[in-house]
Amino acid sequence: MTVSSDSSDGSALLSATATLGGYFAIAAQGAAEGPHLAALLNAATLTTFVDRTRSAIATSMACEPSRIPRRLAASSFQLNVVSRLVSPVLGSAVVGGAVPLFTPESVRWIETEGHSPHFETANVECASAPTPVRAAELISDSLLTTIVGPLNETLKTTASLSDRVSWGNTISAANGAVTVMAMSRPDLEQSGRALVRALLDVGPLQDTGDFDGGRFVRHSCCLFYQAPSGGLCGDCVLTVSGGSQQTQVH
Repeated sequence: MTVSSDSSDGSALLSATATLGGYFAIAAQGAAEGPHLAALLNAATLTTFVDRTRSAIATSMACEPSRIPRRLAASSFQLNVVSRLVSPVLGSAVVGGAVPLFTPESVRWIETEGHSPHFETANVECASAPTPVRAAELISDSLLTTIVGPLNETLKTTASLSDRVSWGNTISAANGAVTVMAMSRPDLEQSGRALVRALLDVGPLQDTGDFDGGRFVRHSCCLFYQAPSGGLCGDCVLTVSGGSQQTQVH
C-alpha cells in the first residue's frame, strides 16, 4: 500500500471531491479542535442522537415520538452518519484515484443541536487506489473497520439495530453517493458503480446487495416503512420481494 504521509495530499483530494456536492464535502479541522470519534461512538452519546432523530422524524410526520420505533430512528441516524463519511471517501477514489484513510484519529466530530453531528478531518493520509478492487479494500480496512463497525456495534447494543440493517445502510449509502455524483458528473457513474460492485465483494459488505439488470438492490430494509406514512426506498429488497422476505431482511 502506498500511503502519503503528507496530510496536504489528503486535504487537496478532499477539497477537489467537495465540488461534487454537499455530502461529498467534509471540512478540514478548524482552530477549535473537535472531539475524537471515541467520544461519539459510546452508548450515551449515540442514544442522545437516536432520541433526537426519533423526535425529528415524529415532527416531520406530525405524530408522537412513541409511534416511531427506536430501531427505525437508529437506522435513520446510522444511515445519515455513514452517508456523510462514505460519500467523500468514495468520491475521492473515483475522482482522484486515491482513498482518504478515514479513521478515529483522522476524523473528528462537532456537537450540534440537531439530530446528526458534523464531521471534520485532521491530518488525513491517503493511499493510491488505481483499481476499484484496491479502493474497496482500502475503504474496508479504514472507514468500515475502524469507524462504521464500532458505530454499528454500539447501535446494536443500545437500539437493537441488526448488523444486516446497518451494513445494508452502508452499501446503500455508497450506491446513493454514486447516484448523486452522476447528477453533476455523468462521466463518473461507470467508475462509481464499479467501486460499489467491488465493495460488495469485500469484508462486511459481502452479500449486502447486488445489481439486477443494472439496478442496485440491497438485501435488507432501512425500516423506514415502519413509520406512519413511511414508504419503501428505491433500492429496498421489499420492492422486489413484495414483502415476502420481510422477516428475513431486518
